[in-house]
Amino acid sequence: MIYMSDLDFSYFYGQKLIDVDTEKRRFLRLIFEHSQLSVECPWRLRDKGGILIGESDCVSAPDKFSRKSLEKLIKNRKIVEITFYEELFLLSVKLENDLYFDLFHNSTYFEGWVLTGDNGLDFFTVPGGEIC
Repeated sequence: MIYMSDLDFSYFYGQKLIDVDTEKRRFLRLIFEHSQLSVECPWRLRDKGGILIGESDCVSAPDKFSRKSLEKLIKNRKIVEITFYEELFLLSVKLENDLYFDLFHNSTYFEGWVLTGDNGLDFFTVPGGEIC
């Protein structure tokens, strides 16, 4: 188990989002300059005014929302800060222009997300939401 005081996401700060894997048949993948974030759990993009798009929008209203919609909103933005809310099993990636990409683990059986750096630094959630 990793404790909040042990988490150091600073390697990822300042990295620009260069691509979003928009293929529907695969898990969502955000590709940064020197890292990537693989998402296999619910997600949402929000700003200070509220939710801009979420996974449920893409699933329930694909004629209005898609991963391409997400890509248009976040591509070329840099990571400003990353926070993990242990009691909520929620990872929040703050991007430029006060955009927040939130991932919330919702399964006791499946993994949630993996944040991988080109330097070998990995963070991921295991079934149940615990971060490793």
